[in-house]
Amino acid sequence: MTEAGEVLLLHVKSVARLSLEPPSPRSPAGWNCAAVARVPDLAGQLVQAAVLADRRAGASWAQIGAGLGISAEAARSRFGRTRSASPADGGG
Repeated sequence: MTEAGEVLLLHVKSVARLSLEPPSPRSPAGWNCAAVARVPDLAGQLVQAAVLADRRAGASWAQIGAGLGISAEAARSRFGRTRSASPADGGG
């Protein structure tokens, strides 16, 4: 999970710097939008890593769902097949 968090943090920091710097004439057109558009994907990877870590630590789908602001069933449906979420992935 640390790696996913670090990648997201580095990317967000680099995107944030864009707003402080004048546009570079060497930057390809649309580069700023493309950089910002990656943030949700990177955040999604971080959420998946967090779910996997919590499942491995024994968290139930109800606990994970509560942490994400969704129901246990929605959490299980969305993340239940995430790279062997737990050894006993039958529920919980």
